Amino acid sequence: MSGSHPLRDAALALSLLTVVPTGISWPKEGRVAVAGWFPVVGFALGGLAWAATRFVPATFLAEKSYLVAVALVVWFAVVSRFLHHDGLADVADAWWGASTPERRLEIMRDTATGAFGATALALCVVVQVVSLGEVLEARGLWVLLVVPTLARLAATFAAWLGKPAREGGLGRSVMGGPDVFSGGVAALVVSAVLVIGWNAAGLVGIAFVAAGIVASLVIPHLIASRMGGVTGDVMGASVIVVETLLLFSAGVIA
Repeated sequence: MSGSHPLRDAALALSLLTVVPTGISWPKEGRVAVAGWFPVVGFALGGLAWAATRFVPATFLAEKSYLVAVALVVWFAVVSRFLHHDGLADVADAWWGASTPERRLEIMRDTATGAFGATALALCVVVQVVSLGEVLEARGLWVLLVVPTLARLAATFAAWLGKPAREGGLGRSVMGGPDVFSGGVAALVVSAVLVIGWNAAGLVGIAFVAAGIVASLVIPHLIASRMGGVTGDVMGASVIVVETLLLFSAGVIA
């Protein structure tokens, strides 16, 4: 491990997960302790979406909630440079397109997207738009802060607790147990969304966040067990799957 450099690691996490240029070069060797910052990036993105949506008139939001939902889903995809969507497509193609972990890893290296990947992407986007439309119509804007944070926590847990599927690659460079600082940062932001859930929806909000934390632990493990370990694509797919499950759940209880 190359050591803990909080400001550098935060900047690297931001440049890795978003289109924001930070001017920080990725270290050529050693592990980089950025995983603890992934939920912070999610919280920041969710905060921007929450703030923008607060300016939308209540009447317009009620009548055009699905149009606003489309705009938000597109914005999250674009600002994350479709990184997580690419991971989902690759994992879906590998999941159903091969019978051995070795062959699945080969498929994930292929830059082409097959029918399984395209279908998985389409289904997730549809579920996210419809679910978010229900949430916005009910003025459940707190969900915009909580869901992106917990979804990216899935990538954090994959990096901290998983085993690498192969040597090399960007995913391998962020894997390993948390150091004190990055672990504390992740714990702090998760505590923040717990408070937000409690203030917004009481026990239902607490249960929602708790379920999201469990999903963030379980989903990467399930995907990695099929792929023979964790890769960058596994992390990205975990983010989208957790995000979709939580948005669907939020839409049901909205």
